[in-house]
Amino acid sequence: MILWITGISGTGKTTIAKQLYRKFKKKYKKSLYLDGDEIRSVFQNNLKYTLKDRNKNAERFISLVKYLSDQKINLIISANITSNKYRLIARKKLKNFIEIHISANLKNLIKRDYKGLYKNALKGKIKNVVGVDIKYQKPEKVDFILENNGSKKEFLNNIKYILLSLKKSKKKFF
Repeated sequence: MILWITGISGTGKTTIAKQLYRKFKKKYKKSLYLDGDEIRSVFQNNLKYTLKDRNKNAERFISLVKYLSDQKINLIISANITSNKYRLIARKKLKNFIEIHISANLKNLIKRDYKGLYKNALKGKIKNVVGVDIKYQKPEKVDFILENNGSKKEFLNNIKYILLSLKKSKKKFF
């Protein structure tokens, strides 16, 4: 089972992924959480944040996920895939793939901008920020869509909905 959580920076990918992972790990011991920023460091941070390098990173990440999934490990992933092209590649290459897309309006993203990405990008201090100077392509095909414009408590209520839906699905867990 692969739960790939996408969305631009600050939407809550990591927040929801870590909670889902805790729930999964209790029931399915062969579960692993992967974070996009951490995986970049595993690959020695040798890529920048240009669209070209983001796509190269997506290729690497998809290959890693395929390898781990083929080992019969449930994966909960919080990592953005910037383009629909690579989302479709992931969907084709990966079995038991479920994409959870999280969105939030820019006003809220700027408000909870703990990395300072949006503020610095809007001031012109940094470049290659998805949602500011790199256009974000919303997913064309997605299994779950979550909005994160309210409170953290409201947002985390989505976990119950996701788990219930997965339980009813025909997807295979390890």
